[in-house]
Amino acid sequence: MRRNLSRMLVISLLSALILLSVGCEGEVSFTTAKLSEATMALGVTDDNKPVNATKVFSPDTEEIFCSVKLSNAPSDTQVTSVWIYVGGEEEDLTNYEIDNYSVITEGTRYINFSLPRGDNAFPKGDYKLVLYVDGKESVALPFTVR
Repeated sequence: MRRNLSRMLVISLLSALILLSVGCEGEVSFTTAKLSEATMALGVTDDNKPVNATKVFSPDTEEIFCSVKLSNAPSDTQVTSVWIYVGGEEEDLTNYEIDNYSVITEGTRYINFSLPRGDNAFPKGDYKLVLYVDGKESVALPFTVR
């Protein structure tokens, strides 16, 4: 009798936890994918590892890179980069989203994202790159152009 009562209590608690985690939307999201070793750099190798790591770039830098290690990603894992101009010499722009890009991938590997300069120099100021895994913020990397 006591054993059945304990089992019923455990089942009830588990059911309550599942209902709480599901919430009002009816969706549970979980991924084993993790990002680590996120590094801003002037370039990347053929296997996407950083070359000339730095957090400070000049306005005439051709392209700004980020190398990051993705680990334990199930198939169809989406990693998104959002490049943001936080503020600086362009006084009318603060927290301005410059660009974003997503990649669907899996496994354990280095991946990279980059922001090419375009026709004009990068404005001097503070920037950040925010990386998301399946829509959830994972890493934010501040960097500067001066």
